[in-house]
Amino acid sequence: MWRIVDADGVIRVHRPTGPWTPAVHELLGFLADAGLDGIPAVHGVDAEAREVLEYLPGDTLDPETEQVSDSALAAAAAWLRRFHDAVRAFPAGPREWRQGVQTPEPGEVICHNDPGLYNWGVQRGEFAGMIDWDRAGPGQPIEDLAFLSWSGVPLLREIPASDAARRIALAAHAYGGIAPETLLDAVEARMALIAARWQAGLERNDPGTIALRDAGIMERHFARVSGFAARRDQIHDALHAHSTH
Repeated sequence: MWRIVDADGVIRVHRPTGPWTPAVHELLGFLADAGLDGIPAVHGVDAEAREVLEYLPGDTLDPETEQVSDSALAAAAAWLRRFHDAVRAFPAGPREWRQGVQTPEPGEVICHNDPGLYNWGVQRGEFAGMIDWDRAGPGQPIEDLAFLSWSGVPLLREIPASDAARRIALAAHAYGGIAPETLLDAVEARMALIAARWQAGLERNDPGTIALRDAGIMERHFARVSGFAARRDQIHDALHAHSTH
């Protein structure tokens, strides 16, 4: 990814493209027309065949070491609900996404699929938008919310079970229509889905997935999932205690 200042002094983001880029650009254009906030506008492709996107100001954070405020977490979950509500009207049909040619199944929408904290735009400590739409594609809405919680609560590293439970409940309430316990269960299922998608990516020789493997990111992720599994019952008990107060 490159940030380039154009002749008018405007910063644009130039990123590599792939077979999935037309579908992602169609999606972003549709969401912009629908009035969704917090997404980058598409400005075409440059002479080097890189996509050109609006630069969304703000910082991205490392969920391994950083944690957002309750208000930022709630705002991110509420934004995710606005995105899912808007994308339900996205025209149906097969498209080539990062995961291959796919058509949403009943109950699925086009999800972001990677709404981790490292893809949030954060300004002055508050959620401002979502970047890196390359992995968008069909999925269950709760899968997006589960991944957002994995990284944004965060559940990927150890924090007090009471804090984890309180922030899961906060995210579920901000998104709306989902019980905190259901969200906790969905996080476990979403982690299994990541492993399946990575395996499929390796079988397709997807460069981005291969880079994740070679950088050791997959190995670190599986270690975090094991740690979460060991903490899960404590978090569930804390959720029950939280709901009775």
